[in-house]
Amino acid sequence: MMLCRQAMLLIAATAISATEAFKSPRCTINAVNNIRTCHYSTRTKQSWSELINETTDIDSPSRIEFISPLLQDGYPPAVKEYERVSSDPKPILLYLPGFDGTILAPFLQFPALGEEFDVKAMQVSMDDRSTFEDLKDAVINFLVQECIYGRMGETYELYLMGESFGGILATEVAAALQSNTQYSNFVRLQGLILVNPATSYLRSELYRLGPPIANARWLRPIEIIPYIFGLTTKLVPLFLDEGLAIQQLFTILSSKGLPAVVNTPQREAYMGRVAVTLASRLNFMPKDTLKWRLTEWLEWGNAVFEDRLEVLQSGITEGEDDLGMLRLSREVKTLIVVGELDKTLPSLDEANRLAAEVFRNNVVHVVTGAGHASTCGGTLNLMQLLRQVYPEVNGYRRTNYDVGTTEWKPRADLRGLVPRYDYAKIGLSPLLYWSSDFYEEWKDDEDRRDRFKSRGYLEGKNGVFGWIGEFTLALRKWITP
Repeated sequence: MMLCRQAMLLIAATAISATEAFKSPRCTINAVNNIRTCHYSTRTKQSWSELINETTDIDSPSRIEFISPLLQDGYPPAVKEYERVSSDPKPILLYLPGFDGTILAPFLQFPALGEEFDVKAMQVSMDDRSTFEDLKDAVINFLVQECIYGRMGETYELYLMGESFGGILATEVAAALQSNTQYSNFVRLQGLILVNPATSYLRSELYRLGPPIANARWLRPIEIIPYIFGLTTKLVPLFLDEGLAIQQLFTILSSKGLPAVVNTPQREAYMGRVAVTLASRLNFMPKDTLKWRLTEWLEWGNAVFEDRLEVLQSGITEGEDDLGMLRLSREVKTLIVVGELDKTLPSLDEANRLAAEVFRNNVVHVVTGAGHASTCGGTLNLMQLLRQVYPEVNGYRRTNYDVGTTEWKPRADLRGLVPRYDYAKIGLSPLLYWSSDFYEEWKDDEDRRDRFKSRGYLEGKNGVFGWIGEFTLALRKWITP
């Protein structure tokens, strides 16, 4: 029966649009009269049978990867749940990142989201120069493969979350999923979550300051110096808040408070592991990559979105994706989360525009004091917000999952954080971050496990921190009655 269903899904996928042509606009903005000129290029869609048989691998030229962040960071409840292989799997929450391609911005939210969702994320390496359409195809390819291979042919529910540039991509993918009823054989889109969506890029400070830095020409030997200077003095400050994140960091280090979503020892250890290894997770974006992504991702994506908006306003559709945008606008509940002090994009104004002109069924949430990069930081309790907006997700919680009990509201004296879950005066020791109580290596990836052993002292129970943590944990258990 399962093989029959998979065969039927393959046939349905191929029948969706094996050789359907589609048009992609490439638009330019005339800075003098602010006129947008679009040029359409037509290419043939890849057949769905080919799309299904593809693999998206980090070693491929596109450098796009889809991961389970909680598994890769050894979060014990997620690892145990994965190994148990439930017959009633959770809906998927797929996170699409900003134009930096990393998944660091919302990492605090992942453990709490894991209570109700199978959390997945797309990450893109810094040297990747995929086109906007390549990224869209990669996401849809992953979603189809997840149904056929990851879910053994069973249709699953999806909540699509996009942050910054990922908000543009998520909207376009969501429109594609709504474009044809055949997609319901694979995935049912239940919700769209947009965090500071970059659909306002052409009206932003990033659009004003970014291209001149990316396009500046200098002699090759010294070109890197003015580029780094421009990044650090002009672009990086756009992504920061007015000191809130730094104040929250000192509050955490002084053990006075924690983010509301960090309400168990395992979550505190997870937060510590990511923080300790943060330097190795951040990579430098080359100048050519910045130029490519500002043009081919953000400008192109905005042009596509504005064309979709014209379709909504006129009601005249030219293809399946336009029809999908109409359905998305009318049928899918959309949560728009924006930072109050976002200097990168005019996110507050954009949230109001999207709510008024695009998404009929919407909820707008403003994170007080947050900048562009800190919107999904310590102040936000995204899982609590999602339970309010999408009540249907409350039924998926597993009783043996690591569920915190803290129901504190953010406190001004703690800079938007809440009191510690254990009221301790000293936080969890870093020596315990990789101990067996708080870390469980995901056994499904032999290559990654070998890297842990060879890399040594930071990650895994084979490292120095791991062994010292085990000894400290055993000593504490022996001393404590």
